[in-house]
Amino acid sequence: MRRLAVIIVSISMFSSTAHASWNSLNWLTQYQTPNMHWGQLAIHPSYAFSEMYDSNIYLVPRDQANGAILGNGHRESWITKNNIGLETDLPWHKLHDLSLGYDFESQIYSTQPDINNAIGQTAHGQYTYAGAYGLTFKAGDNYVNTTDPAFSQLTGRQWRWQNSVYSTLDYTPRNGRLAGGLDASQKNDKYIRPDFAQQLNRYEDNFGFNVGYMVRPKTKVYIAYHRDIIHYTIPELGLDKDNRSHNVGLGVIGELAPKLEGQIEGGVSDRQYDVATASGNSRVFISATVSAAVTWKADKFTTVKLDLNRSAQESIDASNPLYFQNVIALDLAHQFPRKFSAGLKASFELDQYPFAQIVDASGSISKRRDDNYQVGAWITYDIQKWLFTGVAFNHRERDSTMSGQFGFEDNQVTWQAALKF
Repeated sequence: MRRLAVIIVSISMFSSTAHASWNSLNWLTQYQTPNMHWGQLAIHPSYAFSEMYDSNIYLVPRDQANGAILGNGHRESWITKNNIGLETDLPWHKLHDLSLGYDFESQIYSTQPDINNAIGQTAHGQYTYAGAYGLTFKAGDNYVNTTDPAFSQLTGRQWRWQNSVYSTLDYTPRNGRLAGGLDASQKNDKYIRPDFAQQLNRYEDNFGFNVGYMVRPKTKVYIAYHRDIIHYTIPELGLDKDNRSHNVGLGVIGELAPKLEGQIEGGVSDRQYDVATASGNSRVFISATVSAAVTWKADKFTTVKLDLNRSAQESIDASNPLYFQNVIALDLAHQFPRKFSAGLKASFELDQYPFAQIVDASGSISKRRDDNYQVGAWITYDIQKWLFTGVAFNHRERDSTMSGQFGFEDNQVTWQAALKF
């Protein structure tokens, strides 16, 4: 806690010492952003270092007075992160572009490092063809090799990898009105630990199309259909959670209003499981879906982002093969004079499980519901276009009908320095 006190005191002195601190960094302004090109190949390396205090690394309820704890217990920790990345872009022709990227991150914990220290790697590649008559084709791959966070239903962090391949074909005429597109993707999730592999190893196929009408040069109204297939690859566990979905949506994308851009879509999903979880439980779930991501540029210094989402998510609960996730998130960012930027963020997530289950030690039965809250603030200083530093605070909380297992509070204080060319 002494280290936390030092950071809190430092942050409280931030405004009074900022001018002197930034003047001491003026020597860095002599260095200009390097022009890293090899022919037409653009190279963009990056590095970030951060030190975080996390008050509840396992996201569990507080240890009870009678000595009862959940998982690895309520633990705080300092977390040191190092992140090294490389992005490349090769537009070898006005119609063709190839981008590749790699990212490496290490996490070092001061508490129980044997089970918490982790290394993560991601890699991606994408080919883009921007042809004549408004025709665009994209194909790519995203690979992730990492550990899941330690949520309260797990006693430790679980190593996994995920690979996603995708392709899209979009037709948006420069002068015409009729538009449309095709898309397809496959995502594979693999866990290393055998018991989690039995519950969570799966692949997901998604493919569909959209047909739209250009109501304005930069605005398309469309209707879309997608077929989604989720197949669990280790059926020996005895739980058959394979399912298939029909998804229909109506939306608008592009310039929604002056200074307002994004995408808004509403629709219906019909998901059918091969087997019901229990006698009397339905294996068919029909639900409304919402997906919205809009950005309002109030002026050249202020940006407001709003995200809304309602969708069905896979669950490892034996009684509920899925839960319905409802999310609203708001982000505000503003650039101040003297290279300062600051922001606020807030979100609320409501998770609803369709079937009743035992919710406490007394054997009470009801439907599980989780209310998740998050608020935060940050401030950064741009020493150069390619170098910045900043501090952030984030508070997370979950109130659940199964609070003894899933309720938690967590606070995070972070200092970060990063460069990107």
